[in-house]
Amino acid sequence: MTKEELLKKHNDMLILWKAWMDEKKKHEILTFENEKGDIVRHYPDGKEVVIEYAK
Repeated sequence: MTKEELLKKHNDMLILWKAWMDEKKKHEILTFENEKGDIVRHYPDGKEVVIEYAK
């Protein structure tokens, strides 16, 4: 695979992952690291609670 093909595949995978995660957020309680590095728990009603702040 060329570098361009790998970058395209990577971008495609990121799009699919985001769509999958957005769908899971509608139905499940999830715990994950957000963009800031905080550990958060996300609830289906849209509420997010910080479990641990980034250091």
